[in-house]
Amino acid sequence: MATDKSPIDRVVLTHIQIPLKEPCPGDGGEAGGKNAIVVTVETSCGVAHGESSPASVSSGGSVEGCWNDLARSIAPSLLGATVDSTRRIAEIASSWRTSRTAAAGAETALWDLLGQAHRATVAQLLGADDAQAVRGVQSGLVMGLYPSVVELLKAIEPHLDEGYRRLKIRIAPGHDVEFVRAVRQHFEDVPLMVDGGGAYTTADLDLFRELDDLDLLMIEQPFAADDVDGLAVLQKALATPICLDETAETHDQTAEAIRRGACRIVSLKIQRTGGLGPARAIHDLCFQQGVACWVGSTPELGLGQAYGVHLATLANSKYPADLEPSARWFVDDYVAPVFELSSPGLFAVPDRPGVGFQVDPQKLRRYQVRQETFSRSTSA
Repeated sequence: MATDKSPIDRVVLTHIQIPLKEPCPGDGGEAGGKNAIVVTVETSCGVAHGESSPASVSSGGSVEGCWNDLARSIAPSLLGATVDSTRRIAEIASSWRTSRTAAAGAETALWDLLGQAHRATVAQLLGADDAQAVRGVQSGLVMGLYPSVVELLKAIEPHLDEGYRRLKIRIAPGHDVEFVRAVRQHFEDVPLMVDGGGAYTTADLDLFRELDDLDLLMIEQPFAADDVDGLAVLQKALATPICLDETAETHDQTAEAIRRGACRIVSLKIQRTGGLGPARAIHDLCFQQGVACWVGSTPELGLGQAYGVHLATLANSKYPADLEPSARWFVDDYVAPVFELSSPGLFAVPDRPGVGFQVDPQKLRRYQVRQETFSRSTSA
């Protein structure tokens, strides 16, 4: 068991790649491999883990960029550090001048370390709503772009049988109103939202007025991340809530977008915001401003998504999360226990200290691309 005064003696970075079953939404390519970097921090008494999980198309950068940030800057800075509070984690992370995705891998590992030291779950450290933690976290089904309406409907049906609590489909010019209308007609009772992936502009207002009539939960990131004025115009024109994703990468960006009336909902992504602390700060801001939240995903592998389960226990997390079982996207995973639904459409919140999941060393070796170790005994 780690103690508050145990300094970090060792940091291990492990780049892994696990084959995908199908392309992740937004990747725009064929199914290949999911890259992630497992960040392991060790003290004399404890071991903790985080995951840096860049999307292939992401402002967080490529896996190579994340590796360089972690190896050249973040990992060396952790050696000798002690973590006795969430405030201390924020202080350490504030010194990193790196991509937010790289920071998320190390920052989440520190939350795991702190949770183990305090015999508390990450959810408890975050300030979870107790009732929400007991109920568990609702899972929402995410679907990418499909060539035809028929193929999309056929792909959705078997997944909905697994009990997902809402459905999100990706839209793009030429693959929007017709597809959404068909899904709404075919699955009348399923809560439905769409993700525009920033592919539209104010020139498409009439298209969004058509979508406004289809009883949607929300429209996620319809315009480019920096088009706050356009998002505000769109939100004013629609009854359907606009949800921010890329526009809400930082606390300041989110505050400005809310001030300008650009949204009614915000998606929280640990990888995009730079860790649990920044994501919680955005959550708290939204709560104060009467803007609802929910937890998105890149998607990450098992450990990254497990942190999302803890984040989704906060009181203002009002909608099912984009978190899905590892088997939804990946041929395998590296965590134990297996990251899977505890009951139809629901994830149980781990009750073990820290993140509540362990790294399977055999799986880590199987999917390892490279590894680098940093230790106090060998550091200059």
